Formats: sequence, structure tokens, C-alpha cells
Amino acid sequence: MKKILFIVNNGKISPNENGGAAVYFSHLELLHSLGYKIHLLAVQWGKDNLFIEEDYNEVTHLITSVNSFRIKHEGAVSKRSHLYHAIFKPEKFEYLFLNKSNHYFLTDFIQKNKIDMVWAEWRWAGFWAGFSKLSIPVFYAHHDWQFKVAKLRKKRNFLELFHIFQKKRAEYKLVKKVTACVSGSNTEANEIEQVSRKKAMYLPTTYASIENKLTKNNVPNIVHLGGMGTTANRVGLERFLDICWKEIKKANPQTKLWVIGSIKQANDSLKIKLTNDRQIVCKGFVADLSTVLHPQDIHIIPWEYDTGTRTRLPVILNYQQVLVATKASVAAFPEVRNQENSVLCDDLDQMTIAMNRLLTNESERVRLSNQGKEVFRKNFTVESRVKQLKEFIENTAQ
Repeated sequence: MKKILFIVNNGKISPNENGGAAVYFSHLELLHSLGYKIHLLAVQWGKDNLFIEEDYNEVTHLITSVNSFRIKHEGAVSKRSHLYHAIFKPEKFEYLFLNKSNHYFLTDFIQKNKIDMVWAEWRWAGFWAGFSKLSIPVFYAHHDWQFKVAKLRKKRNFLELFHIFQKKRAEYKLVKKVTACVSGSNTEANEIEQVSRKKAMYLPTTYASIENKLTKNNVPNIVHLGGMGTTANRVGLERFLDICWKEIKKANPQTKLWVIGSIKQANDSLKIKLTNDRQIVCKGFVADLSTVLHPQDIHIIPWEYDTGTRTRLPVILNYQQVLVATKASVAAFPEVRNQENSVLCDDLDQMTIAMNRLLTNESERVRLSNQGKEVFRKNFTVESRVKQLKEFIENTAQ
């Protein structure tokens, strides 16, 4: 049985915690299904990032061991070295954890535990493993391009734009450096292949199929799922409120907008809009989504860009909710098709019109929710993806 080192950000791993935690859980399930003996290394990237053993209770049946490591951050020893890194080694210029101390720990851990392969989740783990000159295959689970997301967050000054440029250089070097990449975005898997000239695998987040506990509402809710710590959720939801919500609630005065997920990291203007509207219900973080996701409710993804991956999209289909999204937000998912299993819109103005039509068309909501569940079963379970992953690893790890 081959041993795999699974490097992941320290924190709870669960399909019901957040998008990143759901991806980690999905990948652990898939690798466990392939028969790997998994050693999990939880990395504490900051001083306040404390290791809590209970955070891994839901994955103990999938792994052989769990260890923690607090990463050490050490910058260039001189201005000359810093300048050299800026020109020739952007990864060391941007990421101060790429140093001898962390390199020694990783190589020593691999040697002592006789690890056969490394699986690195998210970019920091990817950089650490990818630039440690390991003698074993390194698979990088790519979640998004940091430089792309950074461009969308706010206006940047020259220094910030310079760092974004350096991050782009570093990220491109990383996907070339590792053995292979998997991505939850088909778009970004294709981009990785173009940059690295290597095969990359599109691997969407998988979940266990559920049977709905709740029945449909007489008046369907509109649902937005995801915490406001994520740029796509925060910006997308506020744009929906600014452009769509006024017309929708005017035409449908009994319809409620349920916002599921923490709003603690929402900006002040968004918090005011969410808390001062009687037709908006903020549910906060909900551990058991089966208690709030009704079949045939309308689930929105109003993000207007094709970045990263919508880790909760399979959840929408799993609970037989009707997906209404911008085309850009779900472009990463070739399984999602307009009018077949979802309603996809060119922009938010078009989303307003589509929502008002759908809210009064029960037969269409039934059809789309049933088709969505069928797409989920065929594409977003461990059983539907494990064979493909097995072949990908075998073909690239040689």
C-alpha cells in the first residue's frame, strides 16, 4: 500500500464547514478509496492558527495519522538577496516560508515515514512542496489563481500591482514545477495545461448523495449559500442586492431571500443591506444544510467572473434546488447547462428577468430541480470520479 503525505491548511475538515474544508474532505475520500495510506500534515501558517485535534474527527477513518507543523517565516538576509529574488525567484520574494528550515522538516518527515507521494492542498502547501526539490511525485490541488482574484478585490496602488505581477510569475512557475495538478475548475485546469505544458485534471468537489428531509415551500425562497469571507460570495451578493433584488421583491412580495453562511466578514454597506430588509433572512453558519435547503427553492450564484471554483454548486444540485447563475460564475463546470439543468444568465439584469419568471413557474422549477439531481449523481460523487483520478495519478506519477 503506497503512502501519501496530504499537506493541508490547519483547520476543521468537513463537507459541511466551508468551501475549502469540503474540498479537502472530498480529496481525502477519493484518495482513501484508491487505497492510499494517508499521513495528514496540518500546517499552521500563522501565530494564531492553533492546532485542534478535534478538527479532524470527521476524517479519522480516512487517514493513518495526523501531525501538525508550525511553518517558519524567514525573509532574505540582505537587500541584495531580496532584489535577486524579485528578479529571478519570485516565489521566494513573495513567500518567506520557502527557506531551509521548512525544507529540512519536510524532507526529513518524508524520509522517516517512507512517503511515496505528496498531495498539496491550496497554493501555500503547493509552493512549499513544489519548491522543496523532493525526489517523489508532488500533486498540487489548485483552488484558484491568486493573482486573478487579487485583481478583482479593489483598486491597487503600484506596489500592490507589482506584488500581483510577482504572484502571477510564481504561480506559473509552480504549476510547471510540480508533477501534476488537479483543479475544481475546468477552465483553470485548461489554463494550467497551457501554462505548464502538462496534463491537468478537472476534479470537482464530490459529496455523498442525500435524500431531502424537507418538502418544497409553497412560496419558494431565494437562497444564497456561503460565508462573506470569500470574495465571490461577498461581492456577488452585494451586486445582486444592488441590481436585482429591488425588482424581484417588488414583483414577489412574499418571497424571502435566505442568506446562509456567516456575514461577519461582510463590509459595512452589505451588512446594512442584509439586516435592514424584512424580506431577507440571515441564517448564519448552518452545520446541517438538510435543515434549511428545501427542494425547488431558487439558489443564486451572482458572481460575475470565471475565477476559482464554486465548491458548493454540487450541494445545490444535491438538494434539488434550482440553480440560477451568471454564465461566468459557473463556466468552470461543463456539466451545468442552460435550460437543461439550470438557468444561466449573461448578466445580473438578465438574472432579474429570469428570476421573476421562474418564481411563478412551478412546473419549470420541478423539471430543473429533477434534472439537477441527475447531473449531481452522474458527476459529483466519489463513485463518479474515483476511476478517473486513479488513471490520472498512475499516468502522471511515473
